[in-house]
Amino acid sequence: MPVEWLSEEKCKKMLPAQTYGRLATVGKDGKPYITPVNYVYLNDSIYFHTGFKGRKLDNIAASTSVCFEISAPGNLYISERACGFAMRFWCILVEGKAESTSSPEEKADVLDALMKKYAARYEYSDPTDEEISRVNIIKINVESISGKLSLDPQP
Repeated sequence: MPVEWLSEEKCKKMLPAQTYGRLATVGKDGKPYITPVNYVYLNDSIYFHTGFKGRKLDNIAASTSVCFEISAPGNLYISERACGFAMRFWCILVEGKAESTSSPEEKADVLDALMKKYAARYEYSDPTDEEISRVNIIKINVESISGKLSLDPQP
């Protein structure tokens, strides 16, 4: 199946559009762990909010190296033979280092971006400083971005 490698610029344009992505971490035991997260792409970083305890946070504490993925399926192409079937898709992979964000200003900006992305059509009040202090925001400092798109074979 032919593929087109996407430019970093194209990947950056596609990153904000997906509803959720998948965060891959590795724990002290060497076992990989994938978690779907709502996210925003802001200031060339990926952000998501989470609780203060859990496996993904334990894994990030063990190793800040993470991988983040977004993707979508395309058309299914049917064939008379099993090996002739194909599914079109696109995907973007981001590698980077994850860290907790402590700056109240950065947290407020991220929460604002999350609300605009996911709840723009609803009325809500901005979070208070106290509420912001109780939110855990994780930032992925992007080190590399790559992506590909499957193509239809040329006739």
